[in-house]
Formats: sequence, C-alpha cells, structure tokens
Amino acid sequence: MLKFNNIKHPDTPDQKFLSIIIPTFNESMNIINLINHIQRHVPKSISIEIIIVDDNSPDGTGTLVEHYINKKRESTNPEWNNHSDELDKMISNSSIKIIHREKKTGLISAILHGISSCSGQNILIMDADFSHPPELIENMIKELERDTDCIIIGSRYINGGSIIGMPFKRFMLSLGATFIARYGLSLRNVHDPMSGFFAFPRHILEGVKFNTSGYKILLEILIKKGNSTRIKEIPYTFKDRKYGQSKLSFSVILDYIKAIWKLYIHGRKSRKHILKAEQRNSALFISQAARFYSVGASGFLVNYLLSLFLSNGTLSSMSYLQSTSIGIALSVTTNFLLNKFWTFEDKNTSRRHFIKQYGSFLGFSSIGILIQLLFVYIFTESDMKYDVSLLLAVLVASASNFLLNKKVTFKEKIWNKNNI
Repeated sequence: MLKFNNIKHPDTPDQKFLSIIIPTFNESMNIINLINHIQRHVPKSISIEIIIVDDNSPDGTGTLVEHYINKKRESTNPEWNNHSDELDKMISNSSIKIIHREKKTGLISAILHGISSCSGQNILIMDADFSHPPELIENMIKELERDTDCIIIGSRYINGGSIIGMPFKRFMLSLGATFIARYGLSLRNVHDPMSGFFAFPRHILEGVKFNTSGYKILLEILIKKGNSTRIKEIPYTFKDRKYGQSKLSFSVILDYIKAIWKLYIHGRKSRKHILKAEQRNSALFISQAARFYSVGASGFLVNYLLSLFLSNGTLSSMSYLQSTSIGIALSVTTNFLLNKFWTFEDKNTSRRHFIKQYGSFLGFSSIGILIQLLFVYIFTESDMKYDVSLLLAVLVASASNFLLNKKVTFKEKIWNKNNI
C-alpha cells in the first residue's frame, strides 16, 4: 500500500511557474518529440519545468532524456549551432529534469515521486504517448490563473471532446470504468474522472493520503478533495498512440477494481456516522445484497424451468425462441416483485409509481446483460479461461445491477439508508 502525505512546497511559490509531470515506461519513440512540442506551445510568459519520471525503461527512455538534457547544456555543441534561434526559444522559459527509478512500481507512485521533486505552484499531469495534446496546456494554465482553487480536467466526454483511434475493447473498457467511477463513487458532476490529463494548484494535495495503486490518481484526488474543490473540464480530442504499446493489462483492471473498493470504503468512512447507525446500515446493506442475489437465483430457475416446459411439451410445444422470451419476461417480472416487496420493502403500490419502477428495473436488467457480455468479452480476449471470465462478469453485472436498482429504482442511498 502506497501512502503519501508530505507534499514539498517551494520556498518561494510562483503562480507563473508550472511543473509538468510525465511518467514514462518504454516511451523512447515519443518522449523527445513530446518535450519539444510542449516547449513550443507553452506561452513564454509562463516558466515551466518538465519532469520525466522513468521507471527504468528497457528501451532506454530515461537515458535518451538524459542525453537530451546534456545536449541542451552544451551550448557549443555543433549539432545545436545550426539551430540557435530555435534553441533560444525552447530553453528561455523551460527546464527539464529526469528522475530515474529502479523499478516499475505503478503510475500513481511515479506521479507522486514527480510531485515531491517539483517546484511549481501549479502542477500538470499528462501521458507521454501524445494522447494528450500539448496545445491544450495553454488553456489549462489560463483556467488555473482565473481560479487558483480549481482542478482543471482535460475531458473526452463533454461537449467538444472526442476519442480517435482507440481500439474497441479499450474504448468499451474506458466507458465501463468511467460509468463505475461516476455512479459507484457518486462523481456524477465529473464527466471524465478517469482522465490522465489534468492540472491543479499544489495546495490542493495538502493533507491527502494516497493509498491506492494503479493508474488513475485523479480519481483518488476527486474522492478525497472533490467536495471542497471546484472542478472545471475542458474538452479535448484523445488520439491513441502511434508508437509503443498500451500499458493496459489484466493486472491494471484488477488494480482499478481494488482502487474503486478502497475509495468507496473511504467515502463511507468519511461521513460522520455514529457507530451503532453504521453497524445497522452495514447489516442492512449486506442483508439487501443477499436478498437481491437470492431473488436473482430464483429468477434464473423460473426462466430456465418455464422456458424448458414451454418448449418440451410439458406445458406447450413452442419454439425455443418463443419459450425463452416468455421465460425471460416472467423471470424479470417475478424478480421485480420480489425485490420491491421483499429486498427493498417498498410498500408504495400506486399505479404510476409501480409502472415507473418496473420500467426502471427492466432498463437496468438490460444494462446488466450488456455489462455481463462486455466483461465476458474483455476478460476472455485477455486470454482468461471462459469459465473464470463468465464468473467474474456475472459478479460485476450483478453488483452493478444491485447498486443501480438500489439507488435509482428504489430511491435508496447506496450505503446509508437513514442518512444519519
């Protein structure tokens, strides 16, 4: 578990000084070009330091940056003599620093290492693969100057933002992860909480302890500081990398799931509940979840047996498609009724309320099916055995189904029913 609570402050903070943190692992094909682009697009009125945090890249990324820095220092180097004007423009307001780390210990760890070593009053985080456009940095700086207590997020999912060239599997996984973060962690005011492209004043991190691992530090900042900090999203077009390989892997997915759980627990604990109320609500949550899954199991039996009996001559000799459709419809209906009156103990039987709840339940049941299919596809395509993929996908879909119906269909808070 990574814990980080001591943010180094510069002796003389400068609002016009920006630290750009870029974590790298095997980015030799991109990093020098990216550094040059950043230096060309940041206004000369802003002083910047570019800090590359390299996790001992086998492709020599760190060594390449080291040579680049030394080359800039050698003013008599013949290679630079022919380009002195360009050199003057690029070094007048910028400095570059390389941090060599002995091993790869995660993106959050690398970013925090960079933050602890930087000097800027404002900090910007971005990737090294050109998925985050350097041209947007100027706009992000301007927003920070307008509001010195705001987190500025480069967003793919607000009006004007878009995604180009991302493989379908990664795109669907990104959408799924964003959906879970927004609705599972109550971040619906942020459209792109999974963004890796964002800027903030360094004092935002005062008192924050980071205890998740993985790739999405912004998510943890939003959970731990979002209630007391303004957030502004700026649209940008995400372009998938041309060189190098994506860092997405099954271990990254598992890290994300662990992080979501830890942040969920943090959000629950941060509320000021008295101990007895917390215990009651915990018991209620577990009890409701158990009932919900029991209802799901009964629905499976209803679906299976009715479909079978309608097609094999016991009750009828319908086609398998007709019998399956009837089985699904009846099982969804019995699931809704049992969850309404038993799981969530909702006694409101007015016609309008009942129909609205039934429609919502049908919608989320459909979403659950899509989620299950999506995760079966993702896990299986990641070379996981089908039976294990199916189990994990059912668990994810069932959990999302329960949380969404609890929150939206039956209008209950995710954890604390009585809000005390």
